[in-house]
Amino acid sequence: MPLKARTSLFGLVALAALALSAPAQAQFPPPKNPHAVRAFFTSNLGGNRVLVVWVGGPAVETDTVWTGYRVRRNINGITPPGILELVGQHKSRNTVTSACLATAQPCDLSQFVFYGTGIFFKGFQQNLSNGQYLINYPPGAPADHCDSCWVFVDQANLAGFTSQYAVTSIDTLHLVNNDFTESAIDSSEIVTVQPSTGPTTNLEQVAVVPNPFRGSAEWDPAPGENRIHFIHLPANATVRIYTSNGELVRILTQNPGANLGGTTGDLAWDTKNADGRKVVSGIYIYQVESPQGHTAKGHFVIIR
Repeated sequence: MPLKARTSLFGLVALAALALSAPAQAQFPPPKNPHAVRAFFTSNLGGNRVLVVWVGGPAVETDTVWTGYRVRRNINGITPPGILELVGQHKSRNTVTSACLATAQPCDLSQFVFYGTGIFFKGFQQNLSNGQYLINYPPGAPADHCDSCWVFVDQANLAGFTSQYAVTSIDTLHLVNNDFTESAIDSSEIVTVQPSTGPTTNLEQVAVVPNPFRGSAEWDPAPGENRIHFIHLPANATVRIYTSNGELVRILTQNPGANLGGTTGDLAWDTKNADGRKVVSGIYIYQVESPQGHTAKGHFVIIR
């Protein structure tokens, strides 16, 4: 039985694991794919949540075999390479309402029903907040509201990890290999996002992860390409890294636009010094300086 939402939209916890095998090959024409797929993270969602947005439109949703959507995801370092696991499924008969982005809630809570297969919305509102758009959608010409857009809220992503998303259409009336008929994944519509928390002005929140760093981290882009993340930084802050003896190792500058999909307060360091050589095991000191001249210090450990 559907579960009526009684709390904030983004506070719900997924009730079922949806990882499935790759889409089955249909013996008859599958439904058409949606388009303009994008993925975003915003400061009011926290670092582990992602919004996936797309447009289906009449060309897709009036197709006689279209009966819903699926959302698939790969988290680099967590999901096996090349696999897009199923993380959300919407059926056309399900009740949906629009999402109010600024408040991170359903616009009409009385019309929101949670089915246990992901959080979906038809349309969004309140994209314009404090004079700025929360998400760049439609791409390149953002609007305060979009009635024809679809929104999926992924509550189970991981801050700092690069992820790929794809959206497909499904036909629930015809089964192939005991699964719904699903449109093929369009490689041109696979989108990448690296969620994180946004910039902060509170230097007491600055941290280093992982700490200690033990030779590698799950979010490393490739074997041997190590990354340590400074998190909760002010936008455009300067980070100076020193050895325990006070020798300057590297100077880095935070870029709030570095992560795909939103404005980040993170800064990734490749564990190399100014000469491009990997640093050795030891205790390292960091100093963070905000653009306003405020500073904070801390330390972290590297174990090779």
